[in-house]
Amino acid sequence: MSKSSRTSKVLALSLGQTLATVASIVSGMVLARVLSKTDYATIKQTLLAYNFVAPLLMLGLPSALYYFLPRNEKRQRGVTIDNMLLLFGLSIIFCLFLTFGGSDLLAKRFNNPDLAFTLKWLIGYPLYVMPVSVLGAVLVSKEKITTLTIYNVLTKLILVALTISAVLYTRSFEAPLLIQIGLPILFGLVAVRLIFKNLPKDSNKPNGKSMKEILKYSAPLGIATMMGTIMLQMDKIIVSAMCTPAEFANYVNGAIEIPLIAVITGSISTIILADMSKMCHNGNKNDALVLFKKAALRSSAILFPVMVFLLMAAKPFIVTLYSVKYLESIVPFTIYLFVLPIRTVMYGSVLMALGQTKVILYRSIFDLAVNAILSILFIYLWGYIGAAIATIATLYIWTVPFNMYYIGKGFNISPFKTLPFKEMGTIMLISIVGLALGLLYKFFPSAPLFLQLIIAAGLYFPLVFFILYRKNYMPIPDKLQHFIPQFFKK
Repeated sequence: MSKSSRTSKVLALSLGQTLATVASIVSGMVLARVLSKTDYATIKQTLLAYNFVAPLLMLGLPSALYYFLPRNEKRQRGVTIDNMLLLFGLSIIFCLFLTFGGSDLLAKRFNNPDLAFTLKWLIGYPLYVMPVSVLGAVLVSKEKITTLTIYNVLTKLILVALTISAVLYTRSFEAPLLIQIGLPILFGLVAVRLIFKNLPKDSNKPNGKSMKEILKYSAPLGIATMMGTIMLQMDKIIVSAMCTPAEFANYVNGAIEIPLIAVITGSISTIILADMSKMCHNGNKNDALVLFKKAALRSSAILFPVMVFLLMAAKPFIVTLYSVKYLESIVPFTIYLFVLPIRTVMYGSVLMALGQTKVILYRSIFDLAVNAILSILFIYLWGYIGAAIATIATLYIWTVPFNMYYIGKGFNISPFKTLPFKEMGTIMLISIVGLALGLLYKFFPSAPLFLQLIIAAGLYFPLVFFILYRKNYMPIPDKLQHFIPQFFKK
Protein backbone atom coordinates (compact mmCIF):
# COMPACT_ATOMS: atom_id res chain seq x y z
CA MET A 1 0.00 0.00 0.00
CA SER A 2 1.42 3.40 -0.95
CA LYS A 3 2.11 6.09 1.62
CA SER A 4 -0.53 8.45 0.18
CA SER A 5 -3.10 5.65 0.00
CA ARG A 6 -2.39 4.63 3.59
CA THR A 7 -2.59 8.24 4.80
CA SER A 8 -5.89 8.77 3.00
CA LYS A 9 -7.36 5.64 4.57
CA VAL A 10 -6.21 6.66 8.03
CA LEU A 11 -7.74 10.09 7.44
CA ALA A 12 -11.06 8.60 6.31
CA LEU A 13 -11.24 6.18 9.24
CA SER A 14 -10.16 8.91 11.68
CA LEU A 15 -12.79 11.29 10.36
CA GLY A 16 -15.50 8.71 10.83
CA GLN A 17 -14.37 7.87 14.35
CA THR A 18 -14.04 11.56 15.17
CA LEU A 19 -17.66 12.20 14.23
CA ALA A 20 -18.76 9.15 16.17
CA THR A 21 -16.69 10.23 19.17
CA VAL A 22 -18.09 13.74 19.13
CA ALA A 23 -21.57 12.26 19.14
CA SER A 24 -20.69 10.14 22.19
CA ILE A 25 -19.27 13.17 23.98
CA VAL A 26 -22.46 15.11 23.37
CA SER A 27 -24.46 12.19 24.73
CA GLY A 28 -22.32 12.10 27.87
CA MET A 29 -22.72 15.84 28.34
CA VAL A 30 -26.50 15.55 28.24
CA LEU A 31 -26.66 12.51 30.52
CA ALA A 32 -24.36 14.11 33.10
CA ARG A 33 -26.44 17.28 33.21
CA VAL A 34 -29.91 15.73 33.23
CA LEU A 35 -29.37 12.74 35.53
CA SER A 36 -28.35 12.63 39.16
CA LYS A 37 -24.86 11.32 39.90
CA THR A 38 -26.32 8.03 41.12
CA ASP A 39 -28.42 7.48 37.97
CA TYR A 40 -25.52 8.52 35.78
CA ALA A 41 -23.29 6.04 37.61
CA THR A 42 -25.90 3.29 37.05
CA ILE A 43 -25.68 3.68 33.27
CA LYS A 44 -21.89 3.75 33.36
CA GLN A 45 -21.61 0.77 35.71
CA THR A 46 -24.10 -1.34 33.75
CA LEU A 47 -22.15 -0.94 30.53
CA LEU A 48 -18.86 -1.26 32.43
CA ALA A 49 -19.88 -4.76 33.48
CA TYR A 50 -19.99 -5.90 29.84
CA ASN A 51 -17.01 -3.87 28.65
CA PHE A 52 -14.97 -5.32 31.48
CA VAL A 53 -15.45 -8.95 30.43
CA ALA A 54 -15.92 -8.52 26.66
CA PRO A 55 -12.19 -8.79 25.86
CA LEU A 56 -11.97 -12.10 27.72
CA LEU A 57 -15.06 -13.45 25.96
CA MET A 58 -13.82 -12.37 22.51
CA LEU A 59 -10.35 -13.91 23.03
CA GLY A 60 -8.90 -11.55 20.43
CA LEU A 61 -10.87 -13.32 17.67
CA PRO A 62 -11.85 -10.16 15.70
CA SER A 63 -8.20 -9.01 15.60
CA ALA A 64 -7.10 -12.50 14.57
CA LEU A 65 -8.87 -12.00 11.25
CA TYR A 66 -6.28 -9.39 10.28
CA TYR A 67 -3.78 -12.25 10.47
CA PHE A 68 -5.84 -15.06 8.91
CA LEU A 69 -7.67 -13.34 6.04
CA PRO A 70 -4.49 -12.53 4.06
CA ARG A 71 -3.26 -16.10 4.64
CA ASN A 72 -6.49 -17.81 3.52
CA GLU A 73 -7.30 -16.18 0.19
CA LYS A 74 -9.18 -19.27 -1.01
CA ARG A 75 -11.33 -19.58 2.13
CA GLN A 76 -11.94 -16.08 3.46
CA ARG A 77 -15.69 -16.48 3.95
CA GLY A 78 -15.14 -19.81 5.70
CA VAL A 79 -12.51 -18.36 8.04
CA THR A 80 -14.85 -15.50 8.91
CA ILE A 81 -17.73 -17.90 9.63
CA ASP A 82 -15.43 -19.98 11.85
CA ASN A 83 -14.52 -16.81 13.73
CA MET A 84 -18.13 -15.68 14.16
CA LEU A 85 -19.25 -19.09 15.41
CA LEU A 86 -16.50 -19.07 18.02
CA LEU A 87 -17.59 -15.60 19.14
CA PHE A 88 -21.22 -16.68 19.37
CA GLY A 89 -20.30 -19.69 21.49
CA LEU A 90 -18.19 -17.58 23.85
CA SER A 91 -20.93 -14.96 24.19
CA ILE A 92 -23.18 -17.54 25.83
CA ILE A 93 -20.85 -17.61 28.85
CA PHE A 94 -21.67 -14.04 29.83
CA CYS A 95 -25.39 -14.64 29.34
CA LEU A 96 -25.27 -17.63 31.69
CA PHE A 97 -23.25 -15.68 34.26
CA LEU A 98 -25.88 -12.93 34.49
CA THR A 99 -28.74 -15.42 34.41
CA PHE A 100 -27.47 -17.41 37.39
CA GLY A 101 -26.78 -14.68 39.93
CA GLY A 102 -24.10 -12.54 38.31
CA SER A 103 -26.25 -9.42 38.27
CA ASP A 104 -26.95 -9.58 42.01
CA LEU A 105 -23.29 -10.25 42.77
CA LEU A 106 -22.10 -7.23 40.79
CA ALA A 107 -24.80 -5.00 42.29
CA LYS A 108 -23.49 -5.77 45.77
CA ARG A 109 -19.85 -5.33 44.81
CA PHE A 110 -20.54 -1.96 43.14
CA ASN A 111 -22.68 -0.71 46.05
CA ASN A 112 -25.55 0.08 43.66
CA PRO A 113 -28.88 -1.79 44.14
CA ASP A 114 -30.21 -0.53 40.77
CA LEU A 115 -27.71 -2.77 39.00
CA ALA A 116 -29.55 -5.84 40.25
CA PHE A 117 -32.20 -5.33 37.53
CA THR A 118 -30.34 -3.23 34.90
CA LEU A 119 -27.71 -5.94 34.51
CA LYS A 120 -30.44 -8.45 33.74
CA TRP A 121 -31.21 -6.37 30.65
CA LEU A 122 -27.77 -7.32 29.35
CA ILE A 123 -28.71 -11.01 29.17
CA GLY A 124 -28.56 -11.80 25.47
CA TYR A 125 -26.69 -8.61 24.57
CA PRO A 126 -23.40 -10.38 23.68
CA LEU A 127 -25.23 -12.82 21.38
CA TYR A 128 -25.92 -10.13 18.78
CA VAL A 129 -22.97 -7.82 19.47
CA MET A 130 -19.94 -10.11 19.64
CA PRO A 131 -20.27 -12.08 16.36
CA VAL A 132 -20.49 -8.91 14.24
CA SER A 133 -17.40 -7.41 15.86
CA VAL A 134 -15.46 -8.92 12.94
CA LEU A 135 -16.92 -6.29 10.60
CA GLY A 136 -13.97 -3.91 10.96
CA ALA A 137 -11.39 -6.59 10.14
CA VAL A 138 -13.33 -7.76 7.09
CA LEU A 139 -13.89 -4.30 5.61
CA VAL A 140 -10.35 -3.08 6.30
CA SER A 141 -8.86 -6.23 4.77
CA LYS A 142 -11.05 -5.69 1.72
CA GLU A 143 -10.07 -1.98 1.63
CA LYS A 144 -13.67 -0.88 2.18
CA ILE A 145 -12.71 1.94 4.53
CA THR A 146 -15.44 4.28 3.31
CA THR A 147 -18.11 1.67 3.93
CA LEU A 148 -16.79 1.05 7.45
CA THR A 149 -16.67 4.78 8.15
CA ILE A 150 -20.25 5.34 7.00
CA TYR A 151 -21.48 2.39 9.08
CA ASN A 152 -19.66 3.57 12.22
CA VAL A 153 -20.86 7.15 11.89
CA LEU A 154 -24.50 6.37 11.10
CA THR A 155 -24.94 3.75 13.80
CA LYS A 156 -23.31 5.97 16.42
CA LEU A 157 -25.36 9.03 15.45
CA ILE A 158 -28.63 7.09 15.53
CA LEU A 159 -27.78 5.53 18.89
CA VAL A 160 -26.77 8.87 20.42
CA ALA A 161 -29.77 10.75 19.03
CA LEU A 162 -32.24 8.22 20.44
CA THR A 163 -30.38 8.04 23.77
CA ILE A 164 -30.48 11.82 24.19
CA SER A 165 -34.14 11.97 23.20
CA ALA A 166 -34.98 9.26 25.72
CA VAL A 167 -33.19 10.92 28.65
CA LEU A 168 -34.66 14.33 27.88
CA TYR A 169 -38.15 12.88 27.68
CA THR A 170 -38.05 10.53 30.69
CA ARG A 171 -35.43 12.21 32.93
CA SER A 172 -34.38 8.73 34.13
CA PHE A 173 -31.75 6.15 33.28
CA GLU A 174 -34.04 3.29 32.23
CA ALA A 175 -35.09 4.36 28.71
CA PRO A 176 -31.66 5.53 27.47
CA LEU A 177 -30.03 2.39 28.84
CA LEU A 178 -32.61 0.14 27.16
CA ILE A 179 -31.98 1.91 23.87
CA GLN A 180 -28.23 1.38 24.14
CA ILE A 181 -28.81 -2.31 24.83
CA GLY A 182 -31.62 -3.01 22.35
CA LEU A 183 -30.82 -0.92 19.28
CA PRO A 184 -27.61 -2.84 18.41
CA ILE A 185 -29.86 -5.75 17.36
CA LEU A 186 -30.79 -3.78 14.22
CA PHE A 187 -27.21 -2.65 13.70
CA GLY A 188 -26.10 -6.28 13.92
CA LEU A 189 -28.37 -7.28 11.05
CA VAL A 190 -26.86 -4.57 8.86
CA ALA A 191 -23.34 -5.63 9.89
CA VAL A 192 -24.00 -9.26 8.93
CA ARG A 193 -25.16 -8.09 5.51
CA LEU A 194 -22.01 -6.02 5.00
CA ILE A 195 -19.72 -8.81 6.17
CA PHE A 196 -20.94 -11.40 3.69
CA LYS A 197 -21.49 -8.94 0.87
CA ASN A 198 -17.78 -8.12 0.89
CA LEU A 199 -16.47 -11.68 1.14
CA PRO A 200 -16.00 -14.09 -1.78
CA LYS A 201 -18.45 -16.97 -1.95
CA ASP A 202 -15.78 -19.56 -1.39
CA SER A 203 -17.06 -21.63 1.55
CA ASN A 204 -19.99 -21.54 3.94
CA LYS A 205 -19.04 -24.62 5.93
CA PRO A 206 -17.44 -24.34 9.36
CA ASN A 207 -14.09 -26.07 9.70
CA GLY A 208 -13.01 -27.54 13.03
CA LYS A 209 -9.32 -27.52 12.15
CA SER A 210 -9.52 -23.87 11.15
CA MET A 211 -11.24 -23.00 14.43
CA LYS A 212 -8.47 -24.68 16.40
CA GLU A 213 -5.83 -22.72 14.50
CA ILE A 214 -7.69 -19.47 15.10
CA LEU A 215 -8.04 -20.22 18.81
CA LYS A 216 -4.39 -21.22 19.08
CA TYR A 217 -3.36 -17.87 17.63
CA SER A 218 -5.96 -15.67 19.27
CA ALA A 219 -6.27 -17.18 22.77
CA PRO A 220 -3.01 -15.70 24.11
CA LEU A 221 -3.87 -12.43 22.36
CA GLY A 222 -7.40 -12.49 23.73
CA ILE A 223 -6.33 -13.17 27.28
CA ALA A 224 -3.70 -10.45 26.94
CA THR A 225 -6.28 -8.01 25.58
CA MET A 226 -8.57 -8.93 28.44
CA MET A 227 -5.78 -8.33 30.94
CA GLY A 228 -4.94 -5.02 29.29
CA THR A 229 -8.55 -3.87 29.33
CA ILE A 230 -8.99 -4.99 32.92
CA MET A 231 -5.81 -3.11 33.79
CA LEU A 232 -7.19 0.10 32.28
CA GLN A 233 -10.60 -0.54 33.85
CA MET A 234 -9.21 -1.83 37.14
CA ASP A 235 -9.16 1.62 38.70
CA LYS A 236 -12.85 2.09 37.90
CA ILE A 237 -13.74 -1.37 39.18
CA ILE A 238 -11.91 -0.80 42.47
CA VAL A 239 -13.40 2.68 42.87
CA SER A 240 -16.85 1.15 42.30
CA ALA A 241 -16.19 -1.42 45.00
CA MET A 242 -14.56 0.92 47.53
CA CYS A 243 -16.46 4.19 46.98
CA THR A 244 -20.04 5.45 46.64
CA PRO A 245 -21.84 5.75 43.26
CA ALA A 246 -21.54 9.57 43.50
CA GLU A 247 -17.76 9.32 44.01
CA PHE A 248 -17.60 6.86 41.13
CA ALA A 249 -19.44 9.37 38.91
CA ASN A 250 -16.88 12.05 39.80
CA TYR A 251 -14.04 9.68 39.06
CA VAL A 252 -15.32 8.11 35.85
CA ASN A 253 -15.91 11.50 34.21
CA GLY A 254 -12.35 12.53 34.95
CA ALA A 255 -10.42 9.28 34.54
CA ILE A 256 -10.94 9.11 30.80
CA GLU A 257 -8.58 8.46 27.96
CA ILE A 258 -9.10 11.33 25.55
CA PRO A 259 -11.21 10.07 22.63
CA LEU A 260 -8.46 11.15 20.23
CA ILE A 261 -6.50 8.12 21.42
CA ALA A 262 -8.96 5.78 19.76
CA VAL A 263 -9.47 8.11 16.81
CA ILE A 264 -5.79 8.69 15.98
CA THR A 265 -3.80 5.69 17.19
CA GLY A 266 -6.73 3.33 16.74
CA SER A 267 -7.23 4.34 13.10
CA ILE A 268 -3.50 4.22 12.34
CA SER A 269 -3.21 0.85 14.05
CA THR A 270 -6.18 -0.56 12.16
CA ILE A 271 -4.74 0.45 8.80
CA ILE A 272 -1.09 -0.51 9.37
CA LEU A 273 -1.70 -3.81 11.21
CA ALA A 274 -2.61 -5.66 8.02
CA ASP A 275 0.35 -4.10 6.17
CA MET A 276 2.83 -4.85 8.97
CA SER A 277 1.57 -8.41 9.22
CA LYS A 278 2.19 -8.93 5.49
CA MET A 279 5.65 -7.31 5.69
CA CYS A 280 6.73 -9.47 8.61
CA HIS A 281 5.26 -12.57 6.98
CA ASN A 282 7.29 -11.83 3.82
CA GLY A 283 10.47 -11.18 5.81
CA ASN A 284 10.46 -7.39 5.29
CA LYS A 285 10.94 -6.48 8.94
CA ASN A 286 12.90 -3.32 8.14
CA ASP A 287 9.96 -1.94 6.18
CA ALA A 288 7.62 -2.89 9.02
CA LEU A 289 9.84 -1.05 11.51
CA VAL A 290 9.90 2.08 9.34
CA LEU A 291 6.11 1.97 9.12
CA PHE A 292 5.86 1.53 12.89
CA LYS A 293 8.06 4.56 13.55
CA LYS A 294 6.15 6.71 11.07
CA ALA A 295 2.88 5.76 12.77
CA ALA A 296 4.32 6.80 16.14
CA LEU A 297 5.49 10.12 14.73
CA ARG A 298 2.15 10.93 13.10
CA SER A 299 0.26 10.09 16.28
CA SER A 300 2.62 12.22 18.38
CA ALA A 301 2.02 15.24 16.17
CA ILE A 302 -1.64 15.13 17.20
CA LEU A 303 -1.64 13.72 20.73
CA PHE A 304 1.24 15.72 22.24
CA PRO A 305 -0.32 19.13 21.47
CA VAL A 306 -3.70 17.87 22.72
CA MET A 307 -2.13 16.71 25.99
CA VAL A 308 -0.33 20.01 26.62
CA PHE A 309 -3.41 22.04 25.71
CA LEU A 310 -5.71 20.09 28.03
CA LEU A 311 -3.23 20.32 30.90
CA MET A 312 -3.49 24.08 30.40
CA ALA A 313 -7.29 24.18 30.01
CA ALA A 314 -8.47 21.24 32.16
CA LYS A 315 -11.03 23.25 34.16
CA PRO A 316 -12.88 24.89 31.24
CA PHE A 317 -12.79 21.57 29.38
CA ILE A 318 -14.38 19.50 32.17
CA VAL A 319 -16.94 22.16 33.09
CA THR A 320 -17.90 22.59 29.42
CA LEU A 321 -18.45 18.86 29.11
CA TYR A 322 -20.13 17.99 32.40
CA SER A 323 -21.05 21.29 34.16
CA VAL A 324 -19.76 22.64 37.48
CA LYS A 325 -21.39 19.65 39.17
CA TYR A 326 -18.30 17.67 38.21
CA LEU A 327 -15.53 20.04 39.29
CA GLU A 328 -14.05 17.19 41.33
CA SER A 329 -13.41 15.33 38.06
CA ILE A 330 -10.66 17.80 37.10
CA VAL A 331 -7.92 16.18 39.20
CA PRO A 332 -8.30 12.58 37.87
CA PHE A 333 -8.70 14.04 34.38
CA THR A 334 -5.38 15.89 34.67
CA ILE A 335 -3.63 12.76 35.92
CA TYR A 336 -5.05 10.64 33.09
CA LEU A 337 -3.71 13.05 30.46
CA PHE A 338 -0.29 11.52 31.04
CA VAL A 339 -1.56 8.41 29.27
CA LEU A 340 -1.31 10.28 25.95
CA PRO A 341 2.46 10.03 25.39
CA ILE A 342 2.23 6.27 25.86
CA ARG A 343 -0.68 5.92 23.46
CA THR A 344 1.18 7.44 20.51
CA VAL A 345 1.73 3.87 19.36
CA MET A 346 -0.27 0.67 19.63
CA TYR A 347 2.41 -1.67 20.93
CA GLY A 348 0.13 -4.66 20.61
CA SER A 349 -0.17 -4.17 16.85
CA VAL A 350 3.52 -4.53 16.15
CA LEU A 351 3.83 -7.47 18.56
CA MET A 352 0.92 -9.13 16.78
CA ALA A 353 2.55 -8.51 13.39
CA LEU A 354 5.73 -10.10 14.75
CA GLY A 355 3.67 -13.10 15.91
CA GLN A 356 4.50 -12.49 19.58
CA THR A 357 1.02 -12.93 21.03
CA LYS A 358 2.38 -14.82 24.05
CA VAL A 359 4.58 -11.84 24.91
CA ILE A 360 1.46 -9.67 24.99
CA LEU A 361 -0.11 -12.20 27.35
CA TYR A 362 2.82 -12.20 29.80
CA ARG A 363 2.98 -8.42 29.80
CA SER A 364 -0.75 -8.08 30.43
CA ILE A 365 -0.72 -10.48 33.37
CA PHE A 366 1.88 -8.36 35.13
CA ASP A 367 0.03 -5.17 34.05
CA LEU A 368 -3.03 -6.41 35.88
CA ALA A 369 -1.17 -7.54 39.00
CA VAL A 370 0.89 -4.34 39.37
CA ASN A 371 -2.08 -2.06 38.75
CA ALA A 372 -4.36 -3.94 41.14
CA ILE A 373 -1.85 -3.79 43.99
CA LEU A 374 -1.03 -0.12 43.42
CA SER A 375 -4.70 0.86 43.01
CA ILE A 376 -5.79 -0.65 46.31
CA LEU A 377 -2.78 0.82 48.12
CA PHE A 378 -3.10 4.31 46.61
CA ILE A 379 -6.88 4.49 47.17
CA TYR A 380 -6.29 3.85 50.87
CA LEU A 381 -3.65 6.59 50.88
CA TRP A 382 -5.26 9.28 48.71
CA GLY A 383 -8.87 8.25 48.05
CA TYR A 384 -10.19 7.61 44.55
CA ILE A 385 -7.52 9.91 43.06
CA GLY A 386 -5.01 7.20 43.96
CA ALA A 387 -6.55 4.85 41.39
CA ALA A 388 -5.63 7.21 38.55
CA ILE A 389 -2.09 7.59 39.89
CA ALA A 390 -1.75 3.81 40.08
CA THR A 391 -2.76 3.37 36.42
CA ILE A 392 -0.25 5.95 35.18
CA ALA A 393 2.52 4.52 37.38
CA THR A 394 1.90 1.01 36.03
CA LEU A 395 2.13 2.16 32.44
CA TYR A 396 5.39 4.07 32.89
CA ILE A 397 7.18 1.74 35.30
CA TRP A 398 6.28 -1.59 33.73
CA THR A 399 4.24 -1.63 30.52
CA VAL A 400 6.25 0.66 28.24
CA PRO A 401 9.74 -0.69 29.12
CA PHE A 402 8.50 -4.26 28.61
CA ASN A 403 6.99 -3.40 25.20
CA MET A 404 10.12 -1.62 24.01
CA TYR A 405 12.35 -4.51 25.03
CA TYR A 406 10.41 -7.16 23.11
CA ILE A 407 9.74 -4.98 20.07
CA GLY A 408 13.46 -4.29 19.88
CA LYS A 409 14.14 -8.02 20.25
CA GLY A 410 11.66 -8.80 17.46
CA PHE A 411 13.40 -6.39 15.09
CA ASN A 412 16.90 -7.30 16.35
CA ILE A 413 17.66 -3.74 17.45
CA SER A 414 18.15 -1.86 20.70
CA PRO A 415 14.92 -1.02 22.56
CA PHE A 416 15.97 2.63 22.39
CA LYS A 417 15.85 2.48 18.59
CA THR A 418 12.29 1.19 18.35
CA LEU A 419 10.79 4.69 18.37
CA PRO A 420 11.91 8.05 16.92
CA PHE A 421 12.54 9.55 20.37
CA LYS A 422 14.45 12.59 19.12
CA GLU A 423 11.68 13.66 16.74
CA MET A 424 9.01 12.91 19.36
CA GLY A 425 10.92 15.09 21.84
CA THR A 426 10.96 17.92 19.32
CA ILE A 427 7.20 17.62 18.87
CA MET A 428 6.68 17.79 22.64
CA LEU A 429 8.93 20.87 22.86
CA ILE A 430 6.97 22.62 20.11
CA SER A 431 3.73 21.76 21.92
CA ILE A 432 5.04 23.30 25.16
CA VAL A 433 6.32 26.43 23.43
CA GLY A 434 2.80 27.00 22.09
CA LEU A 435 1.62 27.59 25.67
CA ALA A 436 3.13 31.08 25.50
CA LEU A 437 0.28 32.07 23.20
CA GLY A 438 -2.39 29.69 24.50
CA LEU A 439 -2.21 31.00 28.07
CA LEU A 440 -3.42 34.40 26.89
CA TYR A 441 -6.95 33.08 27.45
CA LYS A 442 -6.31 33.84 31.15
CA PHE A 443 -6.75 37.52 30.28
CA PHE A 444 -10.51 36.84 29.92
CA PRO A 445 -11.35 35.66 33.48
CA SER A 446 -14.90 36.98 33.34
CA ALA A 447 -15.78 35.12 30.14
CA PRO A 448 -17.83 31.89 30.41
CA LEU A 449 -15.63 28.83 30.71
CA PHE A 450 -16.74 27.38 27.38
CA LEU A 451 -15.75 30.64 25.71
CA GLN A 452 -12.38 30.56 27.48
CA LEU A 453 -11.89 27.05 26.08
CA ILE A 454 -12.64 28.24 22.55
CA ILE A 455 -10.29 31.23 22.90
CA ALA A 456 -7.49 29.04 24.25
CA ALA A 457 -7.89 26.53 21.43
CA GLY A 458 -8.00 29.30 18.83
CA LEU A 459 -4.76 30.76 20.15
CA TYR A 460 -2.89 27.51 20.72
CA PHE A 461 -3.62 24.97 17.98
CA PRO A 462 -3.15 27.07 14.80
CA LEU A 463 0.36 28.09 15.89
CA VAL A 464 1.45 24.61 17.02
CA PHE A 465 0.00 22.74 14.05
CA PHE A 466 1.48 25.28 11.65
CA ILE A 467 4.96 24.76 13.10
CA LEU A 468 4.54 20.99 13.00
CA TYR A 469 3.40 21.19 9.39
CA ARG A 470 6.42 23.33 8.45
CA LYS A 471 8.71 20.82 10.20
CA ASN A 472 7.12 17.96 8.19
CA TYR A 473 5.81 16.26 11.31
CA MET A 474 2.22 16.59 10.15
CA PRO A 475 1.93 15.59 6.48
CA ILE A 476 -1.16 16.54 4.53
CA PRO A 477 -2.67 14.00 2.08
CA ASP A 478 -2.14 14.90 -1.57
CA LYS A 479 -5.88 15.40 -2.07
CA LEU A 480 -5.86 18.21 0.50
CA GLN A 481 -2.61 19.88 -0.52
CA HIS A 482 -4.25 22.31 -2.94
CA PHE A 483 -6.37 23.75 -0.10
CA ILE A 484 -3.27 25.04 1.66
CA PRO A 485 -2.36 28.59 0.56
CA GLN A 486 1.02 28.95 -1.12
CA PHE A 487 1.96 31.55 1.51
CA PHE A 488 1.90 28.92 4.26
CA LYS A 489 3.70 26.34 2.13
CA LYS A 490 6.56 28.77 1.61
